[in-house]
Amino acid sequence: MLLKRQQNDQAGEVQNSISPGVSGDHHDTEDSSTMPGVAETLGQTADPEMQEFVNKYGDIQFEFIDAPPQNPWFTRPYALNYFHNGKLFRTRHERTSGRLELFLDLVYVGIAANLASAAIEEHTGASLGKYVLVFIPAWTIWADLKDFMNYYFNDDIIQRVFVLWILMLLVVYDNNCLFVDDLENRTPLLTSIVAYFLARASTGIIIVVYSFFIPEHRLQMRVFGLGAIIFGACWFFILLIHSIWGMVVFASLLLFIEQVHFCCNVHPWVKKNVMKLTHSTALNIEHEEERFHAFYIIALGEFLYSIVAGSPLRSGWNTNLAKGISVLVTAFMFMGIYASKDGSFKATHALRRSATTAMVFIYAHFVAIASLLIVGDAGAHLSEYEEKYLEEEDFGVLMFFHGGILIALGALTALSYADRDETPVGIHPVPKWARVGFRVPVGCLILGISWAYKSLTIVKIMWLDALFMILLTAYEFAVMNPWSHFYSPASNIALP
Repeated sequence: MLLKRQQNDQAGEVQNSISPGVSGDHHDTEDSSTMPGVAETLGQTADPEMQEFVNKYGDIQFEFIDAPPQNPWFTRPYALNYFHNGKLFRTRHERTSGRLELFLDLVYVGIAANLASAAIEEHTGASLGKYVLVFIPAWTIWADLKDFMNYYFNDDIIQRVFVLWILMLLVVYDNNCLFVDDLENRTPLLTSIVAYFLARASTGIIIVVYSFFIPEHRLQMRVFGLGAIIFGACWFFILLIHSIWGMVVFASLLLFIEQVHFCCNVHPWVKKNVMKLTHSTALNIEHEEERFHAFYIIALGEFLYSIVAGSPLRSGWNTNLAKGISVLVTAFMFMGIYASKDGSFKATHALRRSATTAMVFIYAHFVAIASLLIVGDAGAHLSEYEEKYLEEEDFGVLMFFHGGILIALGALTALSYADRDETPVGIHPVPKWARVGFRVPVGCLILGISWAYKSLTIVKIMWLDALFMILLTAYEFAVMNPWSHFYSPASNIALP
């Protein structure tokens, strides 16, 4: 959820990037070459491979910066990337997920499974709303850490201890957040609030401390850090509310306010007209992509974990096993659809295209991931269902399964439209809308099957779902990778 935008008045071009969590631009007009960690690369030309790597997400002027000396005890905080005078300044090497981030993902596997399972257990509108309200704070903490690593990762002992501290707080939050609606025993609510507040406040404090070392990001780092502390503390007011609906309204408003605070802090208009910034934060798009890919895979992991943990589909060849395999197939199709995006051979990434598309990139990921967590757990629940036909009281589970598929396909469609396709005309046999436009209709068709639960067995319903997903994926693969382009002598792509 971090928005960044740099306007180049001479070229009339606008560079945008957005990412959840931390951000920072600075109003200091000091030349970038005099700032700590900036290499004397002005006028130097990058090698062709690096030029191609940086520009693969969209053409942009760039220069490299050098990191300060690395020290496992303490590395002087520095910005890995920033915009200045319409040019991107970034570290030379590709940013990939560090060991700390991968370890963080392991914790989220358990958190995701716990929250989704609780929602499916009751399969009601109330349980779905509760799932959303308790998942957003966990997502926010993950986003804060993701951006902190994106901008300031140096792997010193301070950052390692900080990540461990946040993980401890996440474990505390996850083990209490599902019981926050217990009006008789408010200990889980208080514990969840304390854990969330400490996580956000800790992030805010370390960002404010880092701001003393990083002039390029200083102003926005402090605005974000102080806001995280203040709004995190506001959660304690929910203890004064003694009704479920009152707590729901308060939590919804405060979650919304936190997002408004973030958006105001990083919105291009605010940065230009209110903060008067000349230095704008810039993220490593390759790192941002990888982090969201990792979380997406975590969501798909909920499909697989639930059908193998404890051998729930035993024993031998049976209908439960058949249903479980259909869940596996559905998850595999979702992975393929996500990886293919819109099939563009050349595109400007949503994070670089504009502020609006960058926001779509962030929030569409949230919707897709939250939906797939529900789909995976609901699919596992249906796989273990012993009856041949679904009972009416369990219809909610099927609605969660099919509704989640529809919402996830809608979010993946939005993600595909966020990138700007720059593939030469004539490469694809059909335009972009025809390549990705069948996702929502297929999702609606799958949702419609829900009302056939009295006439179709559960295994037939689930394999119909898998069949439609297979057909959708096969169609998209064919139109996104045209045979004539790869096997025609006129193709400018090397033939196999």
